[in-house]
Amino acid sequence: MSAGFFLSDRNRADLDWKNGGFVWRYRNKVTLERTFGIHSYHFIPYVAAEPYYESQYNEWSTTALFAGCLFPVGKHVQFNSYYEHENNTGKRPNQQVQAVGIALNLYYSLQKK
Repeated sequence: MSAGFFLSDRNRADLDWKNGGFVWRYRNKVTLERTFGIHSYHFIPYVAAEPYYESQYNEWSTTALFAGCLFPVGKHVQFNSYYEHENNTGKRPNQQVQAVGIALNLYYSLQKK
């Protein structure tokens, strides 16, 4: 995209067998991010939206909205700090969750000898 923005789209299916039953959900996460630099350090703020289709409710019942920032530490480590607002309309009454989190991402590659 223009002005250095990067748009990504991740699709995912979760399959769950519990309590003798089977449910699934489909998740589509769209993320918009841009890399910024201060001297030699680069960080990546982003916003994302992820709607969920849940088979147990037969509808698009959950939407998660994110705002966060990726902080690389070296070549193989990255911290992801974020705020999340989640709205679940499948359960009655509707449930809303506000969360702040941090995730540690580790990157590695397998090299052939």
